[in-house]
Amino acid sequence: MLDLEALLRLDEGRMLQALRGFPEQAERALGLACRVPNNLQGFKNAVVLGMGGSAIAGDILAKFSLVPVITVRDYRLPAWVNTETLLIAISYSGETEETLGAFREGLRRTQRTVALTTGGALAALCEEEGIPWVPVPPGFQPRAALAFLLFPLLGCFARLGYIREDPASVLAPLRELRDACLPTSAHNLALDLAQTLRDKVPVVYGAGPTAPVAYRWKTQINENAKQPACWAELPELCHNEIVGYELADRLFSQGLVIFLRTSFDHPRVAKRVEILKEVLSSRGLAFLEVWGEGESILSQALWLLHFGDWVSFYLALLNGVDPTPVRPIQELKQRLKAGTS
Repeated sequence: MLDLEALLRLDEGRMLQALRGFPEQAERALGLACRVPNNLQGFKNAVVLGMGGSAIAGDILAKFSLVPVITVRDYRLPAWVNTETLLIAISYSGETEETLGAFREGLRRTQRTVALTTGGALAALCEEEGIPWVPVPPGFQPRAALAFLLFPLLGCFARLGYIREDPASVLAPLRELRDACLPTSAHNLALDLAQTLRDKVPVVYGAGPTAPVAYRWKTQINENAKQPACWAELPELCHNEIVGYELADRLFSQGLVIFLRTSFDHPRVAKRVEILKEVLSSRGLAFLEVWGEGESILSQALWLLHFGDWVSFYLALLNGVDPTPVRPIQELKQRLKAGTS
């Protein structure tokens, strides 16, 4: 029997509080969409600049936008960025050096620019250049502030006609999921799955809109649970990764494949999943499926995303660690700042 009360004492960084508030944060963040002015419309494509927990907002936006959106995790922009590009800089701290470098470069190529940040150098740059920016509430880990980084963009794109679905429609399913994942829940599926993933290397597969969600699962397990994890995208993985199954029983015995599923999966992707399940079974490799809930593909994708956050939280506690600290990242940043190798 788990002593969940004792495990929760590991959460010194109060990640549970951030997780519990995700649906309300999303609702509040939709209200921030009005901070993005209408005169930015007319763009033919968009580039989201960000790293880590900030960048995933661009990945998800890209799957639902009616115009091309790419996420740039780099110091430099693609050569094709021009006056018809909407440039979106996302940096929770406002100090992300890669984002700042690419954004400054972009200011020479397009006037359609907006930023999301708590402040820092990015906010100062926007104030100096007269660039609109969305003030994001401080006090979160960047990865725990996703609602405030994603939903203003979803709301803005929906208002401008670049997203067909209503982002507000996802709020009710998210609240229901949150209530089911709280520590007080009698049948907590997130905790159950976390126990299954303990001492395993999760390999998370997504397709289409769930591909960035699979990546989010991987990074949340890395940062929250301090545990190795992998991810890949269907159908691409059927052209390379599956060959690695040949020796997986000998070299990757702790691997466990997780298929993220929706009722909107492309029929051929669904067929590939069924075949992959047979291939895995024939090699004695473990797998499971997690199905999103909600009436729309946006709702099901974000349900899966929020569920993965809960799973990574409980997995951290089972691993005996506080989900919040990311000491290797801080050490790397300090060494970069000090100019050491």
